[in-house]
Amino acid sequence: MEKSKPIKSGVESVERALSLLEAFNMGDNGLALKELAQRTGLNKATILRLSTSLEKFGYLSRDHDGIFHLGSALWKVGLIYRDFQLGNIIRPVLIELVEKTEETAAFHVLRGNSGVVLYCENSKRRMRYHIDEGEITPLNVGSSGKVLEAFVSPETSQSKIIQEQGYYISLGERDPDIAGISIPVLGRENELIGVISLSGLVNRFTEDNIKNYLKVLLTISKKVCKAFGN
Repeated sequence: MEKSKPIKSGVESVERALSLLEAFNMGDNGLALKELAQRTGLNKATILRLSTSLEKFGYLSRDHDGIFHLGSALWKVGLIYRDFQLGNIIRPVLIELVEKTEETAAFHVLRGNSGVVLYCENSKRRMRYHIDEGEITPLNVGSSGKVLEAFVSPETSQSKIIQEQGYYISLGERDPDIAGISIPVLGRENELIGVISLSGLVNRFTEDNIKNYLKVLLTISKKVCKAFGN
């Protein structure tokens, strides 16, 4: 009996369709049919045929001038991938923070003009600050809000200080009984991915404890940023 040969290549039409998406570079506002043909090596008829399927599923679009643009479906896929990747990296880090500090740890991201708690791990202490995932937080107050705001409005003097020192400490800003320390998580191009915060009762955030908390946070921050290519 003749043995089946290993598959050495994929589906040619799929590879050609993906080559259209790969043709776009950072800074491209759109590509004309001629430019797509030059970059991919495909003839125009093939591009038009493949683009019909890509447009149908939202991966490519074409405006009234005939210029091709990447479609919104890619944004959705990117968000799904990012959140999947984030969870695998961030959740273990939050657990580690709680184990080392016994305070509540959370990861905040920007959503419009506010912050939102994407992941959190609450302290195991009976007296603690409790956070729920999905909780909305303002940008202009509190440690996580201040760090997020520092990247939304980087031109302010306070934002510049926060970016230079790499953290922000809040003692009773949002609630007189609650304190927090937050640090930014930056990606490969120094873009803001999110903010890691440590929060608890203000009377436990003594000068000595703050030094210890900050040391743990900064160490973990370096590890997380490295995982995102920074």
